[in-house]
Amino acid sequence: MILNRNFNPGFKIKLHIKDLANAIETGHQVGVPLPLTSAVMEMMQALKVDGKQENDHCSLVQYFEKMAQTEVKKQ
Repeated sequence: MILNRNFNPGFKIKLHIKDLANAIETGHQVGVPLPLTSAVMEMMQALKVDGKQENDHCSLVQYFEKMAQTEVKKQ
């Protein structure tokens, strides 16, 4: 999907944000740190800010593309 630039939703970014928020909250409640979960949440939030909350989680590549100022695509 990434190489074809297909970001049509299978599982939307906004749903990942909801689920990640639940996981982080539960971790806090039981005293378990979730640093990687929190990092992924920040990536998802950045995509949301860029208007990609309705896209598939394959859009994570766009997070890295933005930082690297490049685009992943077929040769």
